[in-house]
Amino acid sequence: MNKFIILGGVALAFIVTIYLVSGTPSPKKTVAPLSTTPTTQTTPSQIPSIQTASQDPQDVVPGLYPNPIKNTATAPGFKITSLVVENNTDAAGNPVNDHLQLTLQNLTSKDLTSFEVYYTLTDTVTNKKEGYYKKLSDFVLPAGKTQTIHFDNKSGADHFTVNTHSLYFTSSNKLQFTVIVSTPDYAIQTAQVTKAAGGAETKD
Repeated sequence: MNKFIILGGVALAFIVTIYLVSGTPSPKKTVAPLSTTPTTQTTPSQIPSIQTASQDPQDVVPGLYPNPIKNTATAPGFKITSLVVENNTDAAGNPVNDHLQLTLQNLTSKDLTSFEVYYTLTDTVTNKKEGYYKKLSDFVLPAGKTQTIHFDNKSGADHFTVNTHSLYFTSSNKLQFTVIVSTPDYAIQTAQVTKAAGGAETKD
């Protein structure tokens, strides 16, 4: 927080006079950039020592990142029809590794794009909380269709990155998830799901 110091009237006038006569230009103030460090994070031993320039910090350093979604629209445009964090299966019904997976249904007659997702996960034993924001670039929800999004670090359409150092992968306690999904001009949709206590997830 900026602090201002008020000097005595005489001393202040003298200082201002000297400064104006000298003709010295006013020094520029340097504004520090906003920090991208989460408000809370796990212990340093769980943070990788190497991060490539192309990686999103939220995919590397676990923590409670802020939610930047500002959508205030109220018109219905889509809905979350399914939210899964364990016992996942592929399109053929075969078991796959547990991961955050949500299915969206487009309620409009036009394709929807520019989706944003913010989700939090809370360890119900330690009360430790983490939050992550993801902009779903290139994701398109076709008019009137239903489509599934995967946060599993796999390549291909509708697959997105995830932080493998998060509570999801390091905690064996029951976890509470809250997921917020947004697209411009339509009301935000929110859903919750619980992951049962058990072994921490694999990174594959």
